[in-house]
Amino acid sequence: MTQKGLPPQEAQKPLLPSDHGAYSEDGVDLTLIRWMLSLTPTERLQVLQRNVQSLKRLKGEEADT
Repeated sequence: MTQKGLPPQEAQKPLLPSDHGAYSEDGVDLTLIRWMLSLTPTERLQVLQRNVQSLKRLKGEEADT
């Protein structure tokens, strides 16, 4: 995300979380998206795998290790 209407060198600077609200106009929690994008692809996969394991435990299924 860059800032529009600024000189090219300024437009390339990423926006900080404080530059925008925590929610989009349609109610999406942008802080979670920003957090996930701050992770490496490997870290994202680990988070998602842990979520799947948690859901399996909640459903009473055997979670993979």
